[in-house]
Amino acid sequence: MIFFKKQSDTHFYLYEKMTKLSRNKNFYRACNFLDTIDGRFEMLLLHIILLVRKLNSEGEEHLAQLVVDLMFSTIDLSFREEGVGDLSIPKKMKKVGKVFYGRIASLDNILKMEDKNKRKDETINYFIRNAFLSDENYKTHAEKLSDYVNSLDKLLKNKEVEGILKISEEDLFIF
Repeated sequence: MIFFKKQSDTHFYLYEKMTKLSRNKNFYRACNFLDTIDGRFEMLLLHIILLVRKLNSEGEEHLAQLVVDLMFSTIDLSFREEGVGDLSIPKKMKKVGKVFYGRIASLDNILKMEDKNKRKDETINYFIRNAFLSDENYKTHAEKLSDYVNSLDKLLKNKEVEGILKISEEDLFIF
């Protein structure tokens, strides 16, 4: 009889947690954030990016990559369920990859800043540019999202993987 070692499903649970947090209705109400496919995509990317930063900082690169791979697989499946043709999927996924890796580089550079005021200003600009289509009228909403990002980033830094799985929406309610 052959025994197979069961692979850990931690990445599934982490992805599920970040997805659940990204769908918090408070983002969409308090920040005048569009509850659309694009809006949900932005919020999902934000949460996955913060999780990946946390995992990479603790030497959990493999786990971080599993989460990212799962996210891309889920997005691929979503495209297919929407009826996107097989020939168009690679082009769309390439675009998703460019967006993800561009956002992760940008947000990572911002969150590494030592000066809290500069970090907050840059995070606000990040949201105005990426989430609110460069519309300065959304500055107060971008400020709320900036506060949320800094709060979640700090919370993730202080949690082990098992603790991340226990984070609730109430732990992050800042709106």
